[in-house]
Amino acid sequence: MKTIMKRIKHIALAFIGLTLVMACEDEFLDLTNPNEIVAENFYTNVDNFEYSLNSVYSATKSIDLFGQAFYVQTLLALPHTSDYWNAQCRNEVTSGDGNLYLAWRGWYRVVARANDLIENAPIFTDKYAPNETEKAELDLILGQAHFLRGFAYFHMVRLWGEAGFAEDSTKLSVPLHLKVATTRDDMMKERASVGRVYNQIVEDLKMAESLLPPSWNDDNIARATSWAAKGYLGKVYLYMEDYDQSKAYFEEVINSGNFSLLDFQGVDDMFQGKQEFSDETIFELSYTIDMQQNIWENGLGSGIALTLAPPGRGWSNCTPHGVNIFRFGNDPRLKISTYAPEDSAANVDGTMVPVGESEFNYTGHSFRKYVPEDYSVYSTNRNSGINFVNMRLSDVYLMYAEVLNNTGNDALAAEFMNKVRRRAYGFNPNTPEGSVDYAVSGVQLRDSIREERFRELFAEGHRWYDIVRWGIVQEEVMKYNDFRVTQGEIIYDDKDYYYPVPLQEIDNNPNMTPSTGYE
Repeated sequence: MKTIMKRIKHIALAFIGLTLVMACEDEFLDLTNPNEIVAENFYTNVDNFEYSLNSVYSATKSIDLFGQAFYVQTLLALPHTSDYWNAQCRNEVTSGDGNLYLAWRGWYRVVARANDLIENAPIFTDKYAPNETEKAELDLILGQAHFLRGFAYFHMVRLWGEAGFAEDSTKLSVPLHLKVATTRDDMMKERASVGRVYNQIVEDLKMAESLLPPSWNDDNIARATSWAAKGYLGKVYLYMEDYDQSKAYFEEVINSGNFSLLDFQGVDDMFQGKQEFSDETIFELSYTIDMQQNIWENGLGSGIALTLAPPGRGWSNCTPHGVNIFRFGNDPRLKISTYAPEDSAANVDGTMVPVGESEFNYTGHSFRKYVPEDYSVYSTNRNSGINFVNMRLSDVYLMYAEVLNNTGNDALAAEFMNKVRRRAYGFNPNTPEGSVDYAVSGVQLRDSIREERFRELFAEGHRWYDIVRWGIVQEEVMKYNDFRVTQGEIIYDDKDYYYPVPLQEIDNNPNMTPSTGYE
């Protein structure tokens, strides 16, 4: 995938050069440029579909999304995982917010690129009659495009949907674009309902499930698999509160034998880039240090560590909120999630020295997940090569426990929650351990699972979506008026449950309905 990224850049430059060739005088009035890249002259072989797919992955990994901005400014800020000075950390987001627009633009870029590929595949098949090998290759490409489109809309419906699916599926969400827009009218779509978007997500993920293989060879390991599609189908059905379907998919993943929990040190290694594509991860996005181009120049690295790294190793201006440090208590996972001031990490010279106290954090802690211990991003062209983990087995265990708790099987629910706890304390996940196991049921079990998700998945981008679907946003965010450093006072409002549609979209699209409460 990384080699393909470099090849497509060279091809794009060559195409740009071709468009500059001047036509002969007798062809001056011919407005059709044979050298211009359009679907008709690009989608003429399977290799070019592969290049197009690479651009979908690239959009997902871009600086707008998981390369930096969306993860830092939205997923860490909204649930107060971080103490930062943006409006998301104050729960005062407006429709004109720049970070809001970056998220909208980033996800629709993923959708647009996936649509281009998906729409042109049957046209190519009809026109060029590919052989069976080529058809099989194209199916694999289509499966990944459907997966990434469903993945994009799943993020969007949870951010902009004005209610959960089970709460009220008729509420407005985001416009549903499933084809390449060729006219202005195509672009002026109304917001679709929450239910319609969720149904499309399920359709895309089921298509991916049917087309994708269970695994790839080492050269293609970064690609989505059928197991990633199954894992996300389980998660989507959980959000839809269709517990029977969710349970079935989670059990497929758990019982497959393809995934297992790493030991405790392995979890730290995973978020330090030392356990890439491990037995625990189900879907992750691949990054690599790029000494030629940084993330702002479409490089192959991640810009997350640049923002989060401790003093002298990055900007260090986005730090864990003090409430979260105290919330961990003596849980060992605090050491995986954060650097304490006395913890050591490499400085610019590569010397391991204490990271020091962040001035933007109440306790002086800095983030550790996705922030390398053994090098400073100032010495690597501001790039980090640590992959972004989107779904892993412990996440599935805890979602499965939640489903079991909701369907009356508290004993098994507690067991899957305790598997995750045992690993965190260095015990065998499959052997009962009275010193760490929780013996709870009912509402107490529900609350224990929720708190376990906080500790296990801290700073992995799940927290906001969790507290929204649990309906506890007010209860949660109001905890964070204490021990803050950079953010202003939080004032809760019911509209805080969802993002507003960006002002640019409202101004440009006469069919766009503003989000309720943000008019």
